[in-house]
Amino acid sequence: MSASLDVASSPTPMRPGARRDLRILAAAVGLSAFGDELALTALMIKATELFAQGSGGDISYAGASSAVALILIAGIVPQVIFAPFAGWLVDRTESVNALRVASLIQAALAIGLAATDTLPAILILSFLLGTGATVASPATFTLIPAIVGSEHTTVANGWMESARYAGWVLGPVVAGSLSFAVGSEAALVFDACTFVVVALGATMLHAREPAAPGPRERPLQEALAGLRAIRGDRLMVAAVVVVALTVVFAAMDNVAEVFFSYDVLGKGAFGLGALATGWLAGMVVGAAVIARRIPERRQAPVLAVGAIVGGLAIALAALAVNFPFAVAMFAVGGVANGVQNVSMRSLIHRNVDEAVRGRVFALYSGATTGAQLGATALAAPIVASAGARTALMIGGMGGLIVGLLGLAWIAIIERSTAPVPVIDHWG
Repeated sequence: MSASLDVASSPTPMRPGARRDLRILAAAVGLSAFGDELALTALMIKATELFAQGSGGDISYAGASSAVALILIAGIVPQVIFAPFAGWLVDRTESVNALRVASLIQAALAIGLAATDTLPAILILSFLLGTGATVASPATFTLIPAIVGSEHTTVANGWMESARYAGWVLGPVVAGSLSFAVGSEAALVFDACTFVVVALGATMLHAREPAAPGPRERPLQEALAGLRAIRGDRLMVAAVVVVALTVVFAAMDNVAEVFFSYDVLGKGAFGLGALATGWLAGMVVGAAVIARRIPERRQAPVLAVGAIVGGLAIALAALAVNFPFAVAMFAVGGVANGVQNVSMRSLIHRNVDEAVRGRVFALYSGATTGAQLGATALAAPIVASAGARTALMIGGMGGLIVGLLGLAWIAIIERSTAPVPVIDHWG
């Protein structure tokens, strides 16, 4: 990143110190996402190797597939069940310290994963690694207003999301290469190093987000304060519901697109890679280019518009017989996804009091992660019974309907909360 962080859409130039800290934090987010994907890919390879049988190294596919599924679940479930408590921990501690400690613990867990060769131990350590991510993510995003100020949060969120997407792309590639060259253990050691670098990066930040002030309550009551903050704001309720339901339908694509590429488009692994790359490229454009140009007052409606555009794009892709058109529609869906992600994070920064912001970020992350799990479970039987094209169409049309209903819901809320002009009849 460069001085281009000072974009014309920002009301005042960003301070040089803020640009420095934002670069460091964005690099940490990208490296963390890279490490997450690196670890996940390396663990899936390791799980497959555990089920190699006989001198010829034949694989027990039933055992390996079950192990991979369990590893995925072990890493994701903590992000759902521990979200309120992770957010409470972030709000009640200094955010840089929370990020640094969580990253160092994750580094130790990654070393442990490299050293173990039994599935139960891998599952336990994967669960703990996912728990660390549940703390690190809200700690990262609560720092943004402290770094750039409230007027630059949308621009900063755009850069943060772009860095995250870059990490997602590079992680599997590096993990696969390292595992092939020197083994999955080396990839996991490399993952541990990324967490150490993230901790060092956090230490270099000048900005600090101190522990939130306020009266102390019982731990469970404090953990649920983020939920109360969302429930007390009708616009935030609508925003979270719209995004979560969008994820339910959009995440169905993750299952369907594999079979869509192989069975419908006839493009196999190349087609799958092209569809995934198109989506990711669109997310980068949406986050880094488009989202930062959306006025704050339009961010809530844009969440619904993103669902409409993304849903329509996937529905059109499902009808496609032309491969380039399908890739283009996936790219459009990615643009909508990127804009939604940035707009939602910026809405939280703008509408939620800083005393509970960590808990709201954690709950939002838990809600979308839970929606992804539900979508995966929902998509599998649909693909098996009705085919990939039908599953994509259901996902696309579902997102479109969610967006249309959400747009109407948000419009009603905004009209009911708009200030009523006072007319002086006496002149």
